[in-house]
Amino acid sequence: MALFGKSRRRRDRLRAEPFPDHWRRVIETRVPAFSRLNSADQAEVLGHARVLLEEKHFEGAGGLLMRDEVRVTIAAQAAFLLLHRDTDYFPRLTSVIVYPSGYVATDVKHAEGGIWSEDDEHLAGHTQRDLRALVLAWDDVKAGAADPNDGHNLVLHEFAHQLDFEDGSTDGTPVLESGAQARSWARRCSGRSSRR
Repeated sequence: MALFGKSRRRRDRLRAEPFPDHWRRVIETRVPAFSRLNSADQAEVLGHARVLLEEKHFEGAGGLLMRDEVRVTIAAQAAFLLLHRDTDYFPRLTSVIVYPSGYVATDVKHAEGGIWSEDDEHLAGHTQRDLRALVLAWDDVKAGAADPNDGHNLVLHEFAHQLDFEDGSTDGTPVLESGAQARSWARRCSGRSSRR
């Protein structure tokens, strides 16, 4: 997905700016997986995080005060998904809404005929293709970032949905630029090794 014009130049400028030291300390403290990256990948994550912090609106809900710690922790994790990609930075997403902890959402569903059901769902995060927002629980964000080996990362999960939405479908596959990338994606997601 090629980007041109003012948007591309502005993003290039943002990525080239020095990353604030206090933001980097947040990432080094809250996102230990960052230290596992080589220096080039760390620089790329910081650049992507910088663009996300500039372009997306972060909003506290349920009494959460939106602080840099919250914004930077989320943006850095989301930036991992953008490594080595020509990206438009989750173009369907405009807002990231953060609750202090899990929250309750009312789900109204059509059952049969003229019958509708209404249930409360306890959620830690949520996004939809046409929602233009992503909702996260801060306690789950912190827990997912703290242990990169546990296989549970709310930020990666919800932002991966946003990658899936980029091509207008919801099929579990991000926009891929070639047949080779599509085959590699299918191999990795099916659990088959790429070694023969």
